[in-house]
Amino acid sequence: MRRWLVGAGVAAVAIALAGIPVYVLPATDEPGLVDVIFVIGPPTDARMDVALGMAEQGHSDALMVSLDPAESDEYPQAARVCAGDWGDALPADATVLCMKPDPFTTRGEARDLDAAMAAQGWESAAVVTLTPHVSRARMIMERCDTGEVSMIDSGEALAPWYWVYHYAYQSAGYAKAFVLQGC
Repeated sequence: MRRWLVGAGVAAVAIALAGIPVYVLPATDEPGLVDVIFVIGPPTDARMDVALGMAEQGHSDALMVSLDPAESDEYPQAARVCAGDWGDALPADATVLCMKPDPFTTRGEARDLDAAMAAQGWESAAVVTLTPHVSRARMIMERCDTGEVSMIDSGEALAPWYWVYHYAYQSAGYAKAFVLQGC
């Protein structure tokens, strides 16, 4: 029994360490000029702040937001932007697209980005998400051939239990992505 516990402990530490470059320190991109800034769900205030800050700095005059209308009360800043109230962050004639992807997953968001890019003639996007999601989201966006994609970390502070949750959640998401090849 003791050997089993030691083995399980060693395995847990190995898994945690192996996840550091993928979940804790993923490769991110510096914000640059892009055709659209895309906030993938959930559109937390931190993600919206990053996206609107980028827009104010002139990185893009187009914004996409992944928002389930039933969750508008949970994400009031995103709901305001989707209702047309983005203040001075974007020009009055900005393109703002808000949608609930189908399926409501990163894969659905990548498909919606691909469709919007084709419809709008866009070639580049900055995708804003939280740290442990960056690597998997990049992989899925690239599979959907969405054009030139920059992954931007929202810098959201995460509680220790939420890191544990995301290690498990993102790992399951990777497993699903490997089973469901393609876009």
